[in-house]
Amino acid sequence: MTFAEKLDLLMRITRTTNSTLAFNVSLDPSFISRLRRGVRTPARNENYLKSISTYFAKHCNEDYQKIALSQALNISPENLASDIDIVIELIYLWLSDKKDDKGNSIEAFINNLSDFKFKKVPKAEDIPLPHLFENTFKDSVHYGIEGKQNAVISFLTLVLMDNKPQTLLLYSDEDIDWLIENREFTAKWSALLSRVIMKGNKIKIIHTVNRNLDEMLSAIEEWLPIYMTGAIEPYYYPKSRDGLFKRTLFVAPYTGAVASNSIGNKVKNGATFLYTGKDLVSSLTEEFNCFLSLCRPLMRIFNYTNTEYYLSTLSEFEAEEADSILNISTLSNVTMPMSVAESILKSMNNNKKEKILTYHEKRIIDFEKRLKSHSFTEVITLPHAEELRKGKAKVSFSDMLDNTLLYYTTEEYIEHIQNIILLILNFDNYNIFIQSSPQPSDYMLYAKEDVGVIVAKTFLPTVAFAINESNMTAAFWDYLSSNLYRVSKNQPEKEHTIAMLRRFIENLRA
Repeated sequence: MTFAEKLDLLMRITRTTNSTLAFNVSLDPSFISRLRRGVRTPARNENYLKSISTYFAKHCNEDYQKIALSQALNISPENLASDIDIVIELIYLWLSDKKDDKGNSIEAFINNLSDFKFKKVPKAEDIPLPHLFENTFKDSVHYGIEGKQNAVISFLTLVLMDNKPQTLLLYSDEDIDWLIENREFTAKWSALLSRVIMKGNKIKIIHTVNRNLDEMLSAIEEWLPIYMTGAIEPYYYPKSRDGLFKRTLFVAPYTGAVASNSIGNKVKNGATFLYTGKDLVSSLTEEFNCFLSLCRPLMRIFNYTNTEYYLSTLSEFEAEEADSILNISTLSNVTMPMSVAESILKSMNNNKKEKILTYHEKRIIDFEKRLKSHSFTEVITLPHAEELRKGKAKVSFSDMLDNTLLYYTTEEYIEHIQNIILLILNFDNYNIFIQSSPQPSDYMLYAKEDVGVIVAKTFLPTVAFAINESNMTAAFWDYLSSNLYRVSKNQPEKEHTIAMLRRFIENLRA
């Protein structure tokens, strides 16, 4: 069950309305409604989860309520007659258990990433600027959610009117509904932000990692087109915060700033300040940079414009001593033999080709050396034979090398599979499983336990995110481990996998 389903069940069996629960746990009724509908899901350490658990523990008094609750918690009804604190803890742990939610969040993120395509972007001058009132150019105060939205629109418009490119500084740990619930505002904000980027401005953003995984991945998806441009640097603050005092701070150092504060999720009637005074903006810039100095990069982002940086980071990642799981929608490059790499790259200019082949040769040597001490497990998807014969089997990450898609010939693909069979036979720590059910195309998840994860769209437009934030790393590792367990049940022995690969080769040659 998802959190929303669990909350809805508790509210139905206790006949609790959104308003009643909101009053008892000091939240807004609209926020309870979003939790109940699954629009929002709480982080494990959200303070209000304990308050919600306490409320329901005290209001499950009738026999039918206790039976329904015990069935949901998978415990005996007699256990609900014990100490109230134990019942509160049982409900709290049940509500906090979001294994299904976590898997669904990652799966949705992979689907959206692999399906991503750039839409035709309008020219900067084709996106109209909102009308600005005279007081926009002075310090001003805006109230409530609509006021906050107006302040942000004015802020971005002021940035666009300033012809000097700059780096915008963005941070908010306030409730993000003001940004995403009104689709008309979201469209306007996105269009203006796109125009800001098109004019040569860049962004440094501090993400809030104590938001739940679903919110984090949703935030990354919302920013995906901008991430693809390389114009954004994401950071995070590594220590937990209590989530009581919250702040939004958007700064354009040469132009203006937006700032607001709130207590918990109470943003409905809050004040948002739009500043344009030079001294105030300078002070807020310093505040942001002081906070930024305590933060760490949330991820490194790569596309075809920074291939060498990607390969350097990949080497750094793979050098870490840890077990690995790689899930990819094609064959992985790390198992590609040198002869196939040389054949595929033969059309590339010599200088670039030699650099890549030298890198690949060293990568193979290091990979086989690590297999002596650490396990490497990959889950792959094989293409249809007809797709291969028609030359439509793509080489993953090939457009990162030369901004051009490359394809396997049938013989190159067979040779690559034969090398995989040799790895299975020669290294006990090398494991491979073939995924038969339909999977999102064009993606890769590559995780090292307690080290980090690389999440990538492997074909045009290629992008890779290298993440080492501990909570996200653990979430992706758990997701891959769970998927691996499901796939491996159908292929318990290596001999079975080898037989499948050999049959695939025979079918190709038939």
